[in-house]
Amino acid sequence: MNKKSLIIISIEILILIVGIIFANSKILGYLPECWIYKNTGILCPGCGGTRCVINLLQGNFKEAFFSHMIFFLTIIYLLICNVIYIINLNRKEKIAEWIYPKYWYSIIFVILLILYTILRNLL
Repeated sequence: MNKKSLIIISIEILILIVGIIFANSKILGYLPECWIYKNTGILCPGCGGTRCVINLLQGNFKEAFFSHMIFFLTIIYLLICNVIYIINLNRKEKIAEWIYPKYWYSIIFVILLILYTILRNLL
């Protein structure tokens, strides 16, 4: 493994460890409420995102999915991209390069997030 891939893996492991410690700490009770939901009763596009990440770190995948489906799918997609990137660092023949993020993926993400927000506020 080259130096770049070792640094990337080390940073990712550190972030995961800090995330797991944070997800299991008592500090979660002090997180602020969503200002939009608190004042209007309307779920914003980010409502449930923190619960989704915390549930993922705690291994509660079903709760994470139902907390915020778009965040859950995005996190899984980014994890897969990350694993493929690390595998491709030391290979001559790259695999699954089509999965790497492209600018139009961001446009699709925003459209899906808007539709998801509208649907969950109507239902």
